[in-house]
Amino acid sequence: MNTTAIAGLEALRGWLLEKHPDIERIDDDMDLFEHKLIDSINFVEYILIIEELIDREIPVAPDLMQRTATLAKVREHFLVDA
Repeated sequence: MNTTAIAGLEALRGWLLEKHPDIERIDDDMDLFEHKLIDSINFVEYILIIEELIDREIPVAPDLMQRTATLAKVREHFLVDA
């Protein structure tokens, strides 16, 4: 994984930890929806942050939640070529 992808993941992790100060650690494979770290209200902000990191718009698709459910999936689907 390149340094841009690592920095992107850490930026997302930092944003999530800031939103949830009661959480000490977020593993790359932790389901963010299942653990209620992302909900319908902050999902849009989460996607906007990913779009800023990759400098392109992410099209809305039926599998968007699935592709962004964990930091590992974000890395796989969006940060590989970042």
